[in-house]
Amino acid sequence: MPHPRILLAGGVGLIAVLVTIIVTSDGSGPAAGKDRPGATVGQQDRAADRPVRATLTLERTQLEPDEEELIVSLPNERLNTLQTTRGATSVLLTCVDEDGRVSVRQRHPWPLVVEAGYPPHIHQPATPELLDSLRRCRLTGRGIAFVGSVR
Repeated sequence: MPHPRILLAGGVGLIAVLVTIIVTSDGSGPAAGKDRPGATVGQQDRAADRPVRATLTLERTQLEPDEEELIVSLPNERLNTLQTTRGATSVLLTCVDEDGRVSVRQRHPWPLVVEAGYPPHIHQPATPELLDSLRRCRLTGRGIAFVGSVR
């Protein structure tokens, strides 16, 4: 039977090696991230916080002689889900004019309206003067950051 001092020294040495491995580990092992191999837990959290980005299409539509509206469309129909907004049921449409001033700030239901033959979209009433001055619109909310510009 080995001497107790040898067993004790071997145990202490093994513990020292394990502590060194744990302390110097960069967290990139298999347990670091579930979705992205090699990602640490902190990187997973930051990736989940990044919004989905997409381009919007902005169109002006005449309703009546002095009534118009802005149609804000999301060409990528696959993004029009509650999963994209992490369960949020509304989004914020913000539009700015040529001077960068906010001219539209309106909450809309999510997912967007789907009509046969058209991509998901928003009908935003607007005056002809407001539509003449529009330059950019953003659709923001939990998990999304969509942007569109007037040509």
